[in-house]
Amino acid sequence: MIDNTDPRAVRTREKLICAFNEAVLDSDPSTMSVSALARAAGVNRTSFYSHFSSPEDLAIHALSELFDVVGNADIVMRSRHTVSGTEASRRALRDIAGFVEERRASYARLLGPGAAPQLVRAITEAFTGRTVEALERMEARPAAADPVITARFLAGGVLGVIGAWLSGPPGHCTTDELVEALIQCLPGWLIAD
Repeated sequence: MIDNTDPRAVRTREKLICAFNEAVLDSDPSTMSVSALARAAGVNRTSFYSHFSSPEDLAIHALSELFDVVGNADIVMRSRHTVSGTEASRRALRDIAGFVEERRASYARLLGPGAAPQLVRAITEAFTGRTVEALERMEARPAAADPVITARFLAGGVLGVIGAWLSGPPGHCTTDELVEALIQCLPGWLIAD
């Protein structure tokens, strides 16, 4: 049902994502019940299971949508040569960091040190999958740079750093400072102009 574009299905998914984002402010995703999420979204359990297999699956979907949007924008900017490679990476990282910063309390539970390992692993896999797609389309990627290995490195590194950043006190490092530090970690060919 995730690919279902029927307006009713889209509204149901949006309600469930909103209910999840509210619930994660107070609860660990591993302790959330489908019943409570469905009730908060104003849908029944059957509708929940039509879209997601678990609260963790819902969390992964919520972040995966972000990765899709960011990845597609990055690819378009690079392919049209509208901005430099560095600026395309900066904008993509700023979008991701800004998204999680706006939902800091929620995403600290999803990506921070206390996050459920299976959830972090699944989110990292989702990020990796989107990154592989983007890397395979890059003209500047050296032939020896395996897209899967590079994507795993980038996803693990970016999400690990963001998780650590979220676990610190708000304001100890601004979003822009975080993005600039991450830019310095990227392979040179990825940010080449």
